[in-house]
Parts: sequence; C-alpha cells; structure tokens
Amino acid sequence: MSDQTLHRGHHPGPPRFLSLGDCIVDPIFVDTEHGFDRDNLAPTISGQPQQDPANYDADAFSWRVVNQPPQSSATIAHALSPYDHRERYDHGLHNTAEFNPDKPGTYTIELEAPDGVHELTIRVFDNPDGDNEPSGIADDDAHALPQISLDGYYDSETESFVIESHPTLAANSDAYQSDLTVEFLPHDASELDAEDIIVSETKARIPITALTTPTSVYAAPFDGQCVGVRDQILLDPETETVSHPNRPPHWLDTAVIYEIFTRSFAGAPGQTTFETLSKRVSYLDSLDIDVVWLTPIVPAWSPTVEHAPGGPHGYSASNYFDVADDLGTLAEFETFVERCHEHDIRVCFDLVINHCGWPHTFFQDTISELNSDSDANNVSDFPGIVSWNTDSKYFDWFDRQQGPTESDVAPAQTSFFDVRYQPNFNYGNVALREHLLAVINFWAKRVDGFRCDIAWGVPHSFWVEVRERVRAQNTEFFLLDEAIPRKASFAASEFDCHFDTSGFMRSAHAVAQTKRPPTDLLDDIAARRNDGFPQHTHLLNATENHDEARLTHQSMLGQRTAAEKVQRAAAAAAFTLPGIPMLYYGQERLITKHGQRRKSAYPDDPTQSDDIKSDPYKRAFMNWSTLPTEHFSFYQRLITLYHESVVFGTSAELTRVTHQSERSEDVLVFARDAGIDKPKRLIIINFAEEPRQVELRAVIDTIDQFSGEDIAVDTTPSEGTVTIEVETLAVLKTSSALGQCVPPQS
Repeated sequence: MSDQTLHRGHHPGPPRFLSLGDCIVDPIFVDTEHGFDRDNLAPTISGQPQQDPANYDADAFSWRVVNQPPQSSATIAHALSPYDHRERYDHGLHNTAEFNPDKPGTYTIELEAPDGVHELTIRVFDNPDGDNEPSGIADDDAHALPQISLDGYYDSETESFVIESHPTLAANSDAYQSDLTVEFLPHDASELDAEDIIVSETKARIPITALTTPTSVYAAPFDGQCVGVRDQILLDPETETVSHPNRPPHWLDTAVIYEIFTRSFAGAPGQTTFETLSKRVSYLDSLDIDVVWLTPIVPAWSPTVEHAPGGPHGYSASNYFDVADDLGTLAEFETFVERCHEHDIRVCFDLVINHCGWPHTFFQDTISELNSDSDANNVSDFPGIVSWNTDSKYFDWFDRQQGPTESDVAPAQTSFFDVRYQPNFNYGNVALREHLLAVINFWAKRVDGFRCDIAWGVPHSFWVEVRERVRAQNTEFFLLDEAIPRKASFAASEFDCHFDTSGFMRSAHAVAQTKRPPTDLLDDIAARRNDGFPQHTHLLNATENHDEARLTHQSMLGQRTAAEKVQRAAAAAAFTLPGIPMLYYGQERLITKHGQRRKSAYPDDPTQSDDIKSDPYKRAFMNWSTLPTEHFSFYQRLITLYHESVVFGTSAELTRVTHQSERSEDVLVFARDAGIDKPKRLIIINFAEEPRQVELRAVIDTIDQFSGEDIAVDTTPSEGTVTIEVETLAVLKTSSALGQCVPPQS
C-alpha cells in the first residue's frame, strides 16, 4: 500500500505544525551564525523528474495567505531578509516561499501552480513563555519536546478508523501530563476534511465513509509550551488497514553499519576500485555487518588532485549520474552491490546535494570570465570570477548573495562554509529540485539507502519529497541524515536514522581522554528523547567517522594508557547502549597503529591546515598486511553478541544501576530490559587498561555472556552483593533489572 503523494501534482506537501516564534525560512548561509537548519514552502514535482529540466517561468507558481487568525498580518514572501547579514540575490524566479506567522492559530496557504490551485494548512501553537515575536527557524534544542507515536486500527463495529497518539512528555519537561494536547490534520491534497476527524482527548476517530482512497493523517503534540515532532499514519479504506510511512524499515532495528573511506580501503594510494571492493565483501561478511556505507563514488574534484585538502574524499561532485573513472564503471559498481546482496549486506550511497563541486558542468556554464592570476602551485586556489554568464540556464540553480566576495564579482555564489570549490545549490529553484530528484531516482534503483551529507543544508520540504519517492520505489529503503547538532525535526517524515556526533561521539572521545566520566554516555542517550526524537526513530552510536578524529588518536592526547583498549571499551558502549552501532573502517584492525597515514595537502606551510594534519590516520590506508588477532576477534564477538541478544539494539529499556567500583571514572554500568518475561542484562564496561572490580547486588548470574567465563572474584562481599572483575566488557544475566537499578537521572 502506498500513498498518492507522487500523483498530487505540485501540491506543497504535508501540513505544518509550528510554535509561535518559529518560521519557515531558507537562509542563503547555513552555518554557526545562521543555524544548522533550513526550510521553505515548495511545489513538489509531478511525475517522473527530468535530469536536465527546463526552468519554470517566474510566474509559474504564486503563493498567498488565504486564511489566518484574527489580528494576524503575516504575509508570505520569497525570502525573509532579516535572517542574513549579507543580502540574498534576487533571481527573479520566486518558485518557493518562506512564511513568518505572527499569531497563534490556523493559516491556509494557497499555491497557484500550472496544474491548478493547492492549499496547505499551517497550525501555529501559542508560546506563552516567549515574547511571541518571530525569531527564526524552529529550534528543537530550546525546550524538552513532547513526543507522540501514532498507531491505529479499523474498528468494524463503528465502521471507522481509530488513531491513538500515545503522547508523552520529555523526561525533564516542566509541563504536566494534563497539559498535553494532540492536533490531527489530514493531508490537504486528500478528500478528507479536518472536520471529519473526531478528536477525543489524544485519540482520533475517522468514519470510513469520509475516505475514498489511501489517506495520510498527521499529528503533533503540544505541551502548552512547545510543539513536538509530527507523526504520520496512512489509512486505506479499501483494505481497512493502516500503515506507518514515518517508520524505519524493520531490518534497521538490529543493523550494524560499516563506513568505508572509499579511496583508502584497498590499502595504497590509487588502488581502490569496485573490483577490489567486491573482493573484500567476504571480509565484510566475516565481520557480520549489515550495511556498508561508501563515501562518495561519483566523479568529483578532490580525487583528481594529488594531496587534495582532506584527501580524495569525493564530496565535490561534478556529475551525479555516473561513477568516478578511478573507481571503475557503473556496471562494476552494480556488480559490487550484487556481491554485497549475496552476503545479505545492504549498500548505502553517500548523497551530497547541498553543494556540488567547482568543475560541475552546470556551475561552469554560469561563469563568463575568470581571473588568470591564480596560483598554479596551490591545489585549492581556484581562479577568481570576473564576470558571470547570467544567461546560463543554470545561473539560478546556485545560491547567490547580492554583493561580491574577495574572489568573485557580484552576485557571488555562496559556498559550503565559504569553501569556494563547493558552491551551494539554490533550493528556491524548482528546476534544480527536479534535477536532484532525478539523481535520487537514479541511485535509489541501485542501492539500499542514502547517507545524506549536510542534511541540515537542504530544506526539510525537499527531504519529505525524497522520502516519498524512495519509499515508493522500495519500502525497505533507509535514510540516514547528517545533522550536526542533532535535530529532532529531521524525524518528521524524513529520516530513519540520525547522526549523534555532537552527543554520543563527542562524549566517547571525551571519556577516552579522561575529560568526562563514562556516565555521560548515558546522559547522551537520555538527551535524545528530551530533544524530542520519537521512540520509533533511531540514532547512530558511532565513535569515529571520516570527519572526526580517530578515537585512539584522541585517547593518546589524554591520560589513559593502552589506546586500543580504550577503543574497544568505546565500541562496547556503542553496541550495548540503545542506538544503531557503526564501525569506521580500520577500527577493527587498529589502523592508527598499523595503517599507512595520509599526507596533508600543506605539509610545509604552517599557515595552512586540513583535517589530515589534525589526525593523520583519520582517512588512512587500510592495513591489510597486519591483523591484530585479539583486537579483531573482540569486534567479531561484539557484533555476534549484538545480533544474538534481544536486549541490544533500539528497543530494550535502558536503566542506570546502583554499584560500587574502585575507580568510577573508568567504569560504566547499566542494564537493558527487553520487557516482561523477556531477557534482562547487566552491562559493565571498563575504560581502564587494568581490570576493574565492581560490586553489584547479588541478583545476577556471574557467568559473562561475552567471554563465557565466571567473573566473580573471591572476596568477602557485603551482604546481598557480589563482586565481579571486568577486563573490558561484561554482560551478565539478571532476573530483575529493577532489582539492580535506580530511575534514570535527567
């Protein structure tokens, strides 16, 4: 069963839920000054998107507010200029819009498009603690957000669908449960009228006679202070069934993700090809990983440059419909995917669409004349732009500011964090959006999921459209966002799994350096729900990736000894705490000890730096000739444990545990509870080089499920307690997690 969104023409998508003070805005700069988020109101693409579509006329789409609360004077505009310190260039093609509500209540926005008139509902909740003055993009981090998780069924006795919302307050919310309300709205393109949704407290009932086709209903919780992330449920009157388009695929619940920095995996410069990757699939299978994520494989600038800044990362695409020559052919990539599928491994494609690379044909077509005074010896010194080809079909496909920059004349392109070889796309241009949706369709037919680079640099409206398209092709497709810091808003009919770099990963590095206690990792897990992430969405437990320093490298900067032991402990936390565990290639082979480091692009220039200088092993070459057997075996056993035990993964409850230890700064103790009459486990992780003893209540089996050994020590414990000794990781059976635990701390 599928929704009809793809056949709704240019309708601008699901209803919106905001708190007063939030607005729908798409700044031309998305950075530490402007915030890590962007959105707009945009027409969707009807039918099959074209790879190189014609531009839509400036008057093809028009927006207006047709209904608003009393005393509201809110208007809709192409750009809300107060949010940029540099004025946005006016392309003259106002295909999208931004909106700044000024009163609580319900707004109706009308889009006049080539296929007719469409309406969109925006529900704005009051903000009693604020000044009710618009302040910018919705900020999930400002309050502890309430959550809902829609469920439903068809009630044959009343001949109606029943939707239950299960609203909950965040753990550290200062609201009362009685304050919680839930607002239900249909998709405006459906025939279902909002008045036909009969709401009783936090439950809704919809007569089947009000439905003629599969229809999406959306809901959001409000606790009297702030609105939480919306959820979606799909009602099918023909089959009398419900489905959940906003849920991750079930296979992801227990998946292990393995990231490969593609051009380092073969073990030597210039050696990685799809053929060499295919030969290593059996190695991936020996680790029992479920998903392999390759950093970008499309043609890009950085792999063509010797010692490019950051290495040959590929995050600067010059063509989205092919693969890079140095890696092989598209057919060879498809063979690699087939080989992975033979071993039940899914393939994740690194999708980079908030910017492209300088050499991209479309961007080059916008340049009329270049300055010839560039430094040929500086690989990142692109020539200045003297004049633009404003007649280029693609001129409006790139974000631009009104004025010049030091290198380029007005209207200068904006670039990702002002890195000139990465010009930003203009998501206000519908033709550009159509082109990128064609990219989505092209790769969604070939892979199993997308890791979406700089997800916060692309409007939410586009990601909603992406999800609908990929799920229409493959209901098992998954989407992983890179949003730093983590933002719960990306869980609203957009992504299945989310980065947690600013939370879990940063804490793991701080623990490795002895800057913070291991218990901070528990705080990070709890914070995910306070941030408003619904229970049904997933967050990534990663201790390393291609953008961050290796944890072993970080641990050597602190006071801990035996960096490899610290890495194993951090990995144990990633696999046993709630979340989706991820490995970065080489962790399992101690790449920081045995791998070949990459060279910086500026080895002799102290005024220049790149991220390889900060950690030379971040993107190092894989050490295939050396295998630290004990270390590798630890990872194999850890992954096996993860897959075989129902208490790990995303769903089992996490609780803190009362215990005594000789060095609390080294030990992390917690419990996982799969539910009534289901397994319960006590987990102890030791970050120290030496074994540590921990005193626990005696309602445990002292046989370690990880090592198979009895880890009780022969001491004289206090009455009702037992003392165990832990090398790195211990997993103990317990009959009662409650007998071990105290309530989680907020």
